[in-house]
Amino acid sequence: MNDGRTKADIRDLAAEAGSLTESAYRNIRADIIAGRFPPGTKLQIDDLKGRYGLSASPLREALARLISQGFVSVESQRGFRVAAMSADDLADITLARQVVEVAALQRAIERGDDSWEADILGAYHRLDRYVARLEGKPIENLAEFGELHKAFHVALIAACGSPRLLDEQSRLYDQAERYRHGMMQNFLVVQGAGIMDEHKQLMDMVLARDATRACAGLHHHLSHTYEFCYGDAAAANARQTAPP
Repeated sequence: MNDGRTKADIRDLAAEAGSLTESAYRNIRADIIAGRFPPGTKLQIDDLKGRYGLSASPLREALARLISQGFVSVESQRGFRVAAMSADDLADITLARQVVEVAALQRAIERGDDSWEADILGAYHRLDRYVARLEGKPIENLAEFGELHKAFHVALIAACGSPRLLDEQSRLYDQAERYRHGMMQNFLVVQGAGIMDEHKQLMDMVLARDATRACAGLHHHLSHTYEFCYGDAAAANARQTAPP
């Protein structure tokens, strides 16, 4: 039956629904990463509706997306909860990142062109300038640091030629973000621009097309979140399995 809606109306409604779901997803994800929803917190749809001013449908779709990314868990008859955090979980995330990102970096170094190199330099510059401005100041927007830091890591492997490797890198990076958020709150204040030293070294090895050293350097670099969150044992284990 024709209810008077045109195809354009339907497209507009679909676009609006997608926008609301994206808003719900971004807001819930940001609150989980920032610790405003601690691990194990029950996520009641009615509570979320009041918090974000959204209806149940986009919230449920956003939660389903967050489940697929490891931020939210669902229990039969018990609803949604913020996913747990643990040393074992971060160890597994770290291992997966090392396998995926190192493989992608190897391929990117083999395939990358001048444009790829320019994008790496640009991503590094934006991150470096942001960190330099932070030194000695309170951190007000760690999300911005996270976006710039992720952009740098994505730039390193962007020329790998594998959409699946890139998608998996993005998913795993996001899963580690909850752990990294707490770490960086303290580390940026203490270390300031010094945190860029290893990023610079990594970039230089990649641009020099030194695949062996660059891949080993990235493997080690990815162990730092575990090291800072749970101690030196993780970093030692990571180094033992580093590629030759």
